[in-house]
Amino acid sequence: MKNKIATLILGILLIGIASAGLVDYLSNIITGEVEVKGPVFYATAGNKLLINEFDNSTVSYSIQDSDDEKFWSEKFSESLNFYIPSLTMSIRARVVNGTLPKNLELVFGYYSGDDLIKICDKEVSVNSEEYGVYSVSCEGTEELEDVDGFYYKIIGMGTQEVECRISVSNGDTRVEMDKA
Repeated sequence: MKNKIATLILGILLIGIASAGLVDYLSNIITGEVEVKGPVFYATAGNKLLINEFDNSTVSYSIQDSDDEKFWSEKFSESLNFYIPSLTMSIRARVVNGTLPKNLELVFGYYSGDDLIKICDKEVSVNSEEYGVYSVSCEGTEELEDVDGFYYKIIGMGTQEVECRISVSNGDTRVEMDKA
């Protein structure tokens, strides 16, 4: 009987020691780094602006004179708020008619209800009759509130005889957003 009690006490003691060691082992702190990237907005066929996905569209759009092309994201199911953004706006473009170089104005913004709110706009100088990718960077000035969706607008800055063509191939016509 004394042997059984001693074995039981020894077993409980060993279980306690093992449990203490296991708790110490499992309670170690795990550390690491995570890189969070902002969304990427891709201009695609049908004047859509897709977020973080490119659908392999290969269409091109002509912009003459001061015409424009607008690309729209789908309306969010509920309004969102965003940080002050830092943007890189890119476009795949070429001059079809007119003297080189020709400028295009790139505008990125969001819509809230019926209001269009511009985050920033910059000009790019298209200097070839062959497609090239042109990029500009800018920063917003305030946090984005009540965002229902985003838009990317490309405006011609030429005269009637000027025609530029933009292409959405390869996902090159896009806007990359990060925190400012």
